[in-house]
Amino acid sequence: MFAKMDFSRKVMVLDLACGTGLVTFELSRVVRQGGLIVGLDLSPAMLVIANRKKRMLRSGCEVDFVRAVGECLPFRSATFRYVTVGLALRNFGDKLAVFRDTLRVLVQSGWFLSVDFVRPEKVVVWRPYNFHIFHVLPALGGLVSGYWKRTLIYLANTILKSSSASETSEALLGVGFERTLSEKMTLGVVALVCGQK
Repeated sequence: MFAKMDFSRKVMVLDLACGTGLVTFELSRVVRQGGLIVGLDLSPAMLVIANRKKRMLRSGCEVDFVRAVGECLPFRSATFRYVTVGLALRNFGDKLAVFRDTLRVLVQSGWFLSVDFVRPEKVVVWRPYNFHIFHVLPALGGLVSGYWKRTLIYLANTILKSSSASETSEALLGVGFERTLSEKMTLGVVALVCGQK
């Protein structure tokens, strides 16, 4: 995802569904001094951890966290050069609302970038992958704890309901993005999908 972004000048980046700041803090290592990264998440517990990590951060750019939903962004129009989502797009209840509001807060020619698990389109990949995520991973998680088993079953179900890269690209174009690009990785299990305003 970062390879598609230009960090040669100061930029403002919004990281949706940032959780504890995994992608947000990685961005802080490459965004130039004077830039701004805003991590947004609905979970107060996740943001408490993210803010705790932020206190230990040594970065040239500013990092802030905001509690809000991706479907209704609390920012002015044309604010961010990039909006990112790392491994979380499939968890939004109304992706079209996310795409519409993302389009609004992006500057002209700005980019939306998402890396996420997707349902593989090739049957030869999907069948063994389906068995792995619904049976093997939960069984291994169950060896650790009931919590891990439930978490991995939840993950498998979100992947089962996820959109393909082509479906996400079509949805981005449908709400008004000018162009899209996508790249499948790891035998089509993960995909990068980007849309430019």
